[in-house]
Amino acid sequence: MDLSSLNNKQQAAVTAPLGPVLVLAGPGSGKTKTLTSRIAYIIEKRMAHPANILALTFTNKAAKEMRQRVSLLLARYKSAAESLTMGTFHAVCAKILRHEIPALGYSSDFVIYDTQDQQKVIKDILEELRVDTKKLPASLFGALISRAKNLLQSPGELDLGLDSPLREKLGEVYARYQDALYRQNALDFDDLLMLTVKIFQNFPAALKKYQKKFTYILVDEYQDTNQAQYLLLSLLATHRNIFVVGDDAQSIYKFRGSDITNILNFEKDYPEGLNIKLEQNYRSTKNILEAAQKVIEMNPEQKAKTLWTQNPQGEKIILTCEQDERAEAEFVARNIVRLASVVQAPGLPTGKQAEGLHYGDDAEYQADHDQDEPKTFSILDRFIKAKKMQANYVSSFGRGLLPQMPKKHEPLKEYCVLYRTHAQSRALEEALIEASIPYQIVGGLKFYERMEIKNMIAYLRLALNFRDLVSLKRVINEPPRGIGDKSYSVIRDFILDNISNLQMDESANGNESSNAALKRFRTAFAEVKLQPKAWQSAQDFFSLLEEFSDFNAAFTLPELMRLIVKKSGYEKYIRDGSEAGESRYENILELINVAHKFKNLPWREALQEFLQEVALIAEIDSKDESKDAVTLMTLHSAKGLEFDNVFFVGLEEGILPHSRSLINPDELSEEVRLAYVGLTRARKRLFLVYTHSRRVFGNLQINNPSRILRVLPKTAIEYKGMAKEHFREEDGELVVEQVDF
Repeated sequence: MDLSSLNNKQQAAVTAPLGPVLVLAGPGSGKTKTLTSRIAYIIEKRMAHPANILALTFTNKAAKEMRQRVSLLLARYKSAAESLTMGTFHAVCAKILRHEIPALGYSSDFVIYDTQDQQKVIKDILEELRVDTKKLPASLFGALISRAKNLLQSPGELDLGLDSPLREKLGEVYARYQDALYRQNALDFDDLLMLTVKIFQNFPAALKKYQKKFTYILVDEYQDTNQAQYLLLSLLATHRNIFVVGDDAQSIYKFRGSDITNILNFEKDYPEGLNIKLEQNYRSTKNILEAAQKVIEMNPEQKAKTLWTQNPQGEKIILTCEQDERAEAEFVARNIVRLASVVQAPGLPTGKQAEGLHYGDDAEYQADHDQDEPKTFSILDRFIKAKKMQANYVSSFGRGLLPQMPKKHEPLKEYCVLYRTHAQSRALEEALIEASIPYQIVGGLKFYERMEIKNMIAYLRLALNFRDLVSLKRVINEPPRGIGDKSYSVIRDFILDNISNLQMDESANGNESSNAALKRFRTAFAEVKLQPKAWQSAQDFFSLLEEFSDFNAAFTLPELMRLIVKKSGYEKYIRDGSEAGESRYENILELINVAHKFKNLPWREALQEFLQEVALIAEIDSKDESKDAVTLMTLHSAKGLEFDNVFFVGLEEGILPHSRSLINPDELSEEVRLAYVGLTRARKRLFLVYTHSRRVFGNLQINNPSRILRVLPKTAIEYKGMAKEHFREEDGELVVEQVDF
């Protein structure tokens, strides 16, 4: 295997002997290249059989990239690459549970509930318990239940340090929630990990089988593992052949349950292991790295690394203070137009002329703008208002409020705007729309959250598991069949009261077992008391599900989907002659296109794989790599990505670091790591922006510049606007003024 493209530290990691290895990989240091080269090296040197290798990561995007790279490295050994077990923690655990979960009383045809499904189940429970959801919303219980599962706590073991009234109520809701999932043969995301660990702990034969299978384990982003993942790895890695790659300086998911001590204590867990640091950065300029290094040094508890690069010094980082969030957004839009424009429009300032120009400085416009500022506007309102103003207020160079992105421009996919929370995106969207700049938001309304897609997926889930009450409630009257809420409640109660009679026979194959259970249900359901029209509609609906479930095993998933959309009446229902209806139908056709990747499998097996993949799609997986648009995203969504040009906005005390972190040293340390992640996304240009004032949830908020800005090396920074006053030099030293606006 040719290792000449690897640096010395990467080679040391790739060629390490068997046993525990910790690779501390700074941002942009080639960790994926190192990890995939290690897999190929192990196989080529016959240190482990491909079928015995388990490689784990956190997103489908990362898993796909890993598999592609390994396949290229092992081009001569195609079957070897295909034999690997590689994927996200949740996807791998889901596959294990398909085989092992009957030991816990579930059927292998379980469905996976996403966050929206989980919230619906919890809301029903809170209504039954008459809990005031304004004071104690379903989202709170969902988050606490998730935290408990990450810590492997069952309802009877609940210990989250909560006050007594909430602890008792949570225990009751959690117990009912788990019972509801069990009776519906459903799992949530956290169950995939927790139940796999539970099986390994309580069924030694199952654990031994997987210990024997996975004799070499590799883990990407080890700093993001939670307690359940840590214990899962500990149970499997009895051979102590574990190779983990991560960076404690990029541990930013504590709110999801990740535990930074897992990577900090690796050497305690495996004292015989190797510790290798990847510190050479291939991504960013020297100025960007110098700034990032100063920021991460704010955290005292860390595994020290010093990033370095052979890249050029690069442009200085621009640090500016703008008047408010509107001016901040305009600064971003102006500079994207300036940098991306290939051919400038007639009269539009270019280069140095455009850099310091603030559009909309006209006094008459400014007065109008100031009067309107306290109000909140939708993006459409802003857009219409801007167009009117462009007609009334035209500046001397022939343009209105913002310069317009010309039709001919450089690719926009290398431009990214980062912020702490999604609430900050509104003003940015408005400015980008007004400047005719295409953009996409990672974490906005995603394809799989659209109504018609959720409905189609509900039909598909019911074809596997008719006990899925979340899906049943969603489509039993979609399209309308005359089955109202009261009739649905009767049907739901009947299913829940007869669970023992509706269990599937796991000794039969999936098709026979689910059909048999559905047939038993339909026979018993004939005696249910409903109004005649609702009774007949319900009978027809379950007959339809039986037809879907009994679909010929030789047919494909796309064929089943086309049958469902026709026979259910859903196509006719949504294609109502409107443009919106045609758009919804096109989305369903796109969903069928997605399913074609599984067309070589029998439909039932394909459907399990398809639904699992859809359920486990991460936020970052929704980023359209082919779309030529500016990317707007939160810092949490940005990890693992990189862009030539990054605008990092909202750098104020109370925003970043977030106000709720200011009294907790651990949370404050994570905010510093979050800033470090943001800075290191940039390859060539980095713009840092904070504001004089900001309207947050309708309230005018005045903050000081973030403490993160105070440690930046002055030699790497060019100060703009009011930042020149706040960050000034006295006797050759940088003085940061405590600003009282």
